Amino acid sequence: MQEHSYLEKRSQLQQYFDRTAFDAWAKLTSTAPVSGIRKTVRAGRDEMRNVLLSYLPADLHGQRVLDAGCGTGALAVELAKRGAQVMATDISPTLIDLARERLP
Repeated sequence: MQEHSYLEKRSQLQQYFDRTAFDAWAKLTSTAPVSGIRKTVRAGRDEMRNVLLSYLPADLHGQRVLDAGCGTGALAVELAKRGAQVMATDISPTLIDLARERLP
């Protein structure tokens, strides 16, 4: 019974991020103009990512990093720019495809 509930919930989450949320997340994590609350959300996510990155060396060549729940790949892209070999994963194949497109 619990396994069935888990699979149902996972399927619902995947469908949400693949269909409903994809356009919103793609726009929010790009340089496209956004308004209102989305500007605040974008700024908060950028600040959070920058704080995290400030704890890491500028040169990550030879390092392997797992970005679990990578979404659109904003963190994975920055880590790759620093030279890391990044393994990015997400429940949404659609978001993973977008993350791949954004990699340098």
